[in-house]
Amino acid sequence: MHVLGDFVMNKDELKRDIEETIENYSRLLYRTCFMMLRNKQDVEDVMQETFLKYMSSAGLFESENHKKAWLLKVSQNKCKDMLRFHKVHSYVQLEELEDFLPANEHVDRNEIENFFEISKLDYKYKSVVMLYYIEGYSVGETAVILGISNSAVKMRLKRARDFLKVALDDFYKEEVL
Repeated sequence: MHVLGDFVMNKDELKRDIEETIENYSRLLYRTCFMMLRNKQDVEDVMQETFLKYMSSAGLFESENHKKAWLLKVSQNKCKDMLRFHKVHSYVQLEELEDFLPANEHVDRNEIENFFEISKLDYKYKSVVMLYYIEGYSVGETAVILGISNSAVKMRLKRARDFLKVALDDFYKEEVL
């Protein structure tokens, strides 16, 4: 039996919750972590650490949205730790990224290039871009997940847009030539 405050979960319920959580959130976490780290092995390590941490916290969440935000925050913190210690600068084939985009969506090469450009941003910029634009969190929700102020989120979004505009303008100019 797993006891968390007034909440009691038997072994089978705990196992089922963990399995469902891994099944429901693996693609999301993989996609967001991959954009941060750009390295399959590091992403797998971060996901494993995130789900291990979840196993010790299972049942502490008010809702599915709370659980999702918690998983994203833990994984983002682990990505930040990984970047801090390993300075990842690996090259990723654009085709490899296709496997981690939302299921059943046709994505053309230009969209993949957009994702690839986002992945080149510094962590503090790509984390807000991923949460705000890709995952659909509001400025306030993004601020809470990342532990920064609303104004910091807005400023990072502005700077990320400025960088991406230049990078993508260059990419599309080259493609026209």
